[in-house]
Amino acid sequence: MSPAPAPSQALWRALLSMQRLAREQGVASHAALDDGDTTLAMLLARDAVLHADPDGWLGGRGDAGLVNSGALLEAVLALGDAGDEAASRAAQHQRWWLLRHAPRDDWGVLHHLRGSQEVWADSVYMVVPALVAAGDLAPADMQYRMHREQLWHEATGLFGHRFDMASRAWVRAEPSASGNGWVAAGLARALHHGVAAQEVRLRWQRETRALLEACTAHERPDGRFHDVLDDPATFVDGCAGLMFAYAAFTGVADGWLPADYADRARRWTDAALARVDGSGLVREVCGAPEFDRQGTSAEAQAFAIMALAARRRLA
Repeated sequence: MSPAPAPSQALWRALLSMQRLAREQGVASHAALDDGDTTLAMLLARDAVLHADPDGWLGGRGDAGLVNSGALLEAVLALGDAGDEAASRAAQHQRWWLLRHAPRDDWGVLHHLRGSQEVWADSVYMVVPALVAAGDLAPADMQYRMHREQLWHEATGLFGHRFDMASRAWVRAEPSASGNGWVAAGLARALHHGVAAQEVRLRWQRETRALLEACTAHERPDGRFHDVLDDPATFVDGCAGLMFAYAAFTGVADGWLPADYADRARRWTDAALARVDGSGLVREVCGAPEFDRQGTSAEAQAFAIMALAARRRLA
């Protein structure tokens, strides 16, 4: 009988077994980069280039998400920096897709889905860190500010999930736990890349901290969160806690969050990882492919690895 794999090995094994769209390949590449496995990140980036859409979406063939391919830009930039000319060209195609060619509203906010004019909280993670990594801070901040203007509820401090710009009506006004997780994790990752403009850096730090505070107010006694943060009748989503934990560990490690946020992050991480089964699958998370019930997901696997990697940085 072979020995049981270490926790990170089990998480990786389960993640690499999953069929992945662009956003899932993207968070897998982030997990590889954060976990120190540059070779794996380069392999994931290479396949994203191979499966690029003719319009420039990295890993975008068959993906309905207009901006999800942005999550792959960081690893493909790294592959290009390592001397892969095809990756360098593909990275620039992806960059210009986000900057100029991706469908957007008249005032500039990017649409999330092919064939619709919806704005999603998820897009903050797909777009903002990618543009910062590419050196495009001003457009990154513009997209974040526009998404915040459209989706953020001042009364609660939380982001609604989806808004239809065509009908000017909410598709999902409720504060999705994972939706808010995408925003918090996206800003933390963008800040980790380095934001030279002090006004932008301090505003992102302040607003990420405020978002984590607003989410913490809805933490369950077991350290997890409901799919709709303020609705205890909805199912429990363990992935959201891993997203919040990644953001909090990153903020503490990078020096812009107080040390006590690491205590919360440990609690959220431990609560989610207590549901990892013997094959390495993180259970009781918002489940792929429809994300309307509990199940498993590539995002949960990746954010478990990323939260653990960020936690190690504190050591």
